[in-house]
Amino acid sequence: MPQDGFLAGVFDLFHVGHLDVLERARTACDRLVVGVLTDEWAMDAWGARPFVPLVERVQILEHLRAVDEVVVIDDVDAEVLTGKLVFAADLDGILGADDLTDVPAGSLRVLPDARLSRSTILRAAIDQRQSRSSVA
Repeated sequence: MPQDGFLAGVFDLFHVGHLDVLERARTACDRLVVGVLTDEWAMDAWGARPFVPLVERVQILEHLRAVDEVVVIDDVDAEVLTGKLVFAADLDGILGADDLTDVPAGSLRVLPDARLSRSTILRAAIDQRQSRSSVA
């Protein structure tokens, strides 16, 4: 039976690290569904809206070969995760294992560290946003 995978995040200021994580997740499953968290979720978690609007973040992800489907979600709940291999990555705006506490242990796979962008301007923007939040 084909294995669906699921990875959730905000995917703001998309960079090579996001691409690495998505490609690693895709190689570990037959079909990758990406959940893009809403601006409101980011506002609650970070205290600020993403730099890139939700509709554009979705469009970026929809055009990647590694991604089979994109869904917009307000939160990651058990219904979204049922029957899927759930990926976690501690990377800018992608939910890590600590954020996915309701996922059965056998369904959760933590992805290895990814590259970070070399852009000093992008890194500064990401670091500034993360300093206001406990959720990266």
